[in-house]
Amino acid sequence: MRVFTKAAVYLDVPPSALRVLFVEDSPDDVELITRELSRHGFDLQSKTVETRADFIDALEAGPWDVILSDHSMAAFSSTEALRILRDRGADLPFIIVSGTIGEDAAVEAMRGGAHDYVLKHSLRRLGPAVERELREAANRRMQRSTEAALHTSELRLLHAQRMESVGRLAAGIAHDFNNLLTVIMGFTEFLIERLPVEEQTHQDAIEIRAAAERATRLTRQLLAFSRQQVSERRIIDLVGAVTRLQPMIARLIGEDLQIEFALADPPQWALIDPGQFEQVVMNLVVNARDAMKTGGKLRVSVAPGHVDVVRAEDLNVPAGPYVVLTVSDSGHGIEKQTLEYIFEPFFTTKAPGEGTGLGLSTVFGIVRQSGGGIDVESEVGKGTTFHAYFPVSEAPTAEAVPEPVTPTANGRAATILLAEDEQGVRSFLELVLVRAGHNVIATRSGPDARDAGLHTHGNIDLFISDVVMPGMSGPEVADQLRRKHPKMQTLFLSGYARHTALPEYVAADTRAFLQKPFTIDTFMERVRERLSVN
Repeated sequence: MRVFTKAAVYLDVPPSALRVLFVEDSPDDVELITRELSRHGFDLQSKTVETRADFIDALEAGPWDVILSDHSMAAFSSTEALRILRDRGADLPFIIVSGTIGEDAAVEAMRGGAHDYVLKHSLRRLGPAVERELREAANRRMQRSTEAALHTSELRLLHAQRMESVGRLAAGIAHDFNNLLTVIMGFTEFLIERLPVEEQTHQDAIEIRAAAERATRLTRQLLAFSRQQVSERRIIDLVGAVTRLQPMIARLIGEDLQIEFALADPPQWALIDPGQFEQVVMNLVVNARDAMKTGGKLRVSVAPGHVDVVRAEDLNVPAGPYVVLTVSDSGHGIEKQTLEYIFEPFFTTKAPGEGTGLGLSTVFGIVRQSGGGIDVESEVGKGTTFHAYFPVSEAPTAEAVPEPVTPTANGRAATILLAEDEQGVRSFLELVLVRAGHNVIATRSGPDARDAGLHTHGNIDLFISDVVMPGMSGPEVADQLRRKHPKMQTLFLSGYARHTALPEYVAADTRAFLQKPFTIDTFMERVRERLSVN
């Protein structure tokens, strides 16, 4: 905005103050030129140089509004001065004021970068020429500023698009792996049940299950980055949440690091999943600890803040009040070219084996899913600071405590319609349900499930379905079947987290959705809960 204001001044009236650098070896000519510009309304602040060295020193000492140069002098020339300006990349109005320059030399000087030339016996033209060149210089500055702002916006858009693309890729990978992990974990549990405890194969199966559980944590971090992690948000006091984490943080970073907590007066309300907020804090703290291998200082603060319109554009959030979590360290810092990629999955500056590259991507996803923004400042050798902005919420209102659900007896047989397009997952779920004594109708697509449900003579007690199915989604099938089976309960499954295809009545009932992968016990407990609703 300052550039535009200055340009407007140049366009409307000539500025009174003018900083002039004279390249001239005749004091009398300098006096004549000064008198002419003063008569035109300029108040000059000037310096006169005659040599190359003095010219360079004067440029360093600047700033200057205009350079007025004689064409040919004993120790210097306008041609040399223009060459120096060009080599330095300086954009200053440069006007040749000469009594000897010919037309050919003037044309050559203009090609070399001069903006105009005025003959010393026609100085009346100098004032208007200076005015014009000041306007042109202001316009060029304005154009460069606009182009720089446009370039910055383009880079920001490209970065956002890349992050969004990586997020979709991460979510797709996590979805497919969650289906595979459901099968691996499920059939591994069958093996553990059947193999004698004293046999080595029993322990081998336990190791397989443990590996699958570790893989599950990785896929959930990918879903967090893509903002598709299961989130049960509620209004919490972020100061209180960090206060409760202080003992854990102290144990985590050890005694060789100094810790400082700077917490505003509680409460500082924000809407976020409490477990996910703790995950944000701990991931940032661990990242800071790892950056200070030889000791240093960690600072964690929570304070109210306000994001203005300009900052909001950078963060891609609405302007307004926020609660700001800040975690800073005095570690080795991060190179500028690396900062652009630090929130992307699997990108890490740590040595092999020291990290998965998912910590900061998880933080990014959680903060964005909570409606906030995050940025980072870093300087090599001086440390790194992360700011996470969470929108301010009103104080929570008291909510009624829900009545506990009493599950039905384990032995109750029910008719269950199962819809799952992944064969391995379908076989596993069917086997689990049949072993529990239920009557199972297994189908592999949305239309198959709809037809099976419409042609079933008895009642369907529970419809279990993947959210996204070939031909018709699980919720769409449920809507059609409910006309014939009004008491039918639903349980939706997905390798993603909370899915956009879920209807409002499912989104409002967290017990009607189960994210893959899951254990047999978790699945059967949810089945019993859904059946107990009838």
